[in-house]
Amino acid sequence: MRDILPDLKRWRASDQRIALATIVETRGSSLRPAGTRMAITGNGDVTGSVSSGCVDGDAVAEMEAVLTGKVSIRRPMFGVSDEQAWSTGLSCGGSIDLLVEPWDPLYDVLIEEIEAKQPVGFASRIDKAAAPRHLLHTAGGQSHGTLGNPDLDGAVLMDIAAVWPGPHAQKHAYPQGEVFVEVIAPPPILLIFGATDIAGPLTKMGRVLNFEVIVSDARRAFLREERFPGMDIRFGWPQDVFTPEDFGPEWAIVVLFHDPKFDVPALALALKSQAFYIGFLGSRKTQAERRATLLESGFKETDLARIYGPVGLDIGGKDPAMIALAILSEIVAVRHRREGGMMSKRLTKQQSAK
Repeated sequence: MRDILPDLKRWRASDQRIALATIVETRGSSLRPAGTRMAITGNGDVTGSVSSGCVDGDAVAEMEAVLTGKVSIRRPMFGVSDEQAWSTGLSCGGSIDLLVEPWDPLYDVLIEEIEAKQPVGFASRIDKAAAPRHLLHTAGGQSHGTLGNPDLDGAVLMDIAAVWPGPHAQKHAYPQGEVFVEVIAPPPILLIFGATDIAGPLTKMGRVLNFEVIVSDARRAFLREERFPGMDIRFGWPQDVFTPEDFGPEWAIVVLFHDPKFDVPALALALKSQAFYIGFLGSRKTQAERRATLLESGFKETDLARIYGPVGLDIGGKDPAMIALAILSEIVAVRHRREGGMMSKRLTKQQSAK
């Protein structure tokens, strides 16, 4: 949703009527994930895409029908089966289900929370309820709206807590009905401790994937602006530049120094924080040495279990760019609670289980 916020805010400021289409479930080779949104105004202005083009026209027609009142205010939801895929343009054979609805004032609160860069939970009733119903939960513990049933609200809030701080976007089934549950996470931040040769490609790849990127080092010769043009660079020892409170649940921290006098304070800072990912470059021998030092300083084995080291997925590359790719791939997998395995093997396992 973050990608269409500027248009939504502009439209809301001019008091335009708005309809939204949200992907609430995908099957097969959908090009856009659940939670992707598209919107249209009463004037016909469109923002976003639910399919990179192939069924956007159908989505626009559904939203226009909602705005004109030609269909129920709560519905429709539609999907594209594999058999229908070619006729609707989904040549990949995937399918999507959409929730199409008029603007709900609770979306204004959602926009505020997203812009504040706070995790926010948002649930949408997607069964045959008579009217749009939403429930929003803030990082401060406040809840707004209702899904129309106190027991359902409570169950959904428990599921939001289970996947907090996100990201998460998935349809859930409850005895009271179906609900699309989202936890929209703040933009991820990648902090790289150690301005090494791996840090260069890692910063560039992080930017491509919309991470906010910070590079920090206490060695001025390494932390030169020409090596990291346009990047946020922080000079100084880790413990002098940052505190654990600086690192929220949206932070991924990678330690690349390969020098104990820098590695240990950087790892100690990270372990005391809420960072969702802590990666440490080094051989198994180096890993063992740093872990022993951290244990001696008061950390527990359960604390050290948060460290991904040796860092990165096992993709076989050895040059700096390949190592950076392996690191960033692992960060993305961890953020989305995935193992990072090959999709083809996953499909083979699914087929074998049938």
